[in-house]
Amino acid sequence: MRRLLHRATFCSLIGLSSAVCACSSQPQKSADSSAAAGSSGNQVGCSASDGDAYAPGLKKSGTAGRFDFTLVSSTPAPPSLDDNRFVVQITDADGNAVDGELGVALDMPEHGHPSPKQPDISFDAESQTFVLDPMRLFMVGLWRISFDFQRTVDGNAQADTATFEFCID
Repeated sequence: MRRLLHRATFCSLIGLSSAVCACSSQPQKSADSSAAAGSSGNQVGCSASDGDAYAPGLKKSGTAGRFDFTLVSSTPAPPSLDDNRFVVQITDADGNAVDGELGVALDMPEHGHPSPKQPDISFDAESQTFVLDPMRLFMVGLWRISFDFQRTVDGNAQADTATFEFCID
């Protein structure tokens, strides 16, 4: 009897394991499997309508309306899997490029995790741009890239944020 009980328990566990393994977190393929960035056409958990369509000079106004954030370029272009190099320019209300402290957060909102590496951020005084390298987009899917900018003018702190999203395949 004891052996029969163990065998029944073992078979139940095997059956349960098989059912769990049969489930998958992979998204189902749809008729529209292209992505906003990238060119393989594979379904990656985001679609062409998710995120921003990359173009050099893509500009976003900051949420506080103090600064504009322009993605001057991405290498490679459009942003793709693995390491990327972004060049970003911050401009004030008059359209003048400004220097200050730029921070960035790279995360995958659908997965709930950040990139394992923060890029180095430097300011190029000649071009009045920030260079961020490497921007490590290490998985396929939707990436949220949130910029935080701060500067002080005449003793007054000014801050703003902007978010770009790209579907990486």
